Amino acid sequence: SRPPIPSMPSVWSAACSSGQEPYSLAMTIDEYERSAFGQLRAGVQIVATELSTTMLEASKRGEYDALAIARGLSPERLNRYFEKTGVAGRWRIKNEIRNKVEFRPLNLLDSYAALGKFDVVFCRNVLIYFSAEVKKDILRRIHATLKPGGYLFLGASEALNGLPELYSMVQCSPGIIYQAK
Repeated sequence: SRPPIPSMPSVWSAACSSGQEPYSLAMTIDEYERSAFGQLRAGVQIVATELSTTMLEASKRGEYDALAIARGLSPERLNRYFEKTGVAGRWRIKNEIRNKVEFRPLNLLDSYAALGKFDVVFCRNVLIYFSAEVKKDILRRIHATLKPGGYLFLGASEALNGLPELYSMVQCSPGIIYQAK
């Protein structure tokens, strides 16, 4: 008999803003696939959500100015993953990377039921804008989207206060991530 086909790993970039996070994830996954050929046979699903329709449309275009490009992007990655737009100082993510990210409109205060289940959720630098009660509600609902043992990444200035029944803290070097129980 054939071995079971592994399910496609899935990542959710919540409140993705201008799309830099999910595109960075797509580039990192592409680099991993190049170095470990065959390890991700099923591919990786990347879902990125954003409340602002203006930001969502800008994210889908995947165009960035020289200032955004200069923030931590190596010349090798710029050449591999971007193309010039024809407008001075503007770059666009190449289709092969843009096509790896599915952008969807979502308010974090609404239901996540239609999103599915994820191995990893990035919810960085957005929870600081909510009250403690709303933040806990969002974190409970994010937990419901995580597969057992899945991981939650928060922003450096954010902490998971409470909810020990849902998440375990995992010390990394540097930083902290949270694993769904």
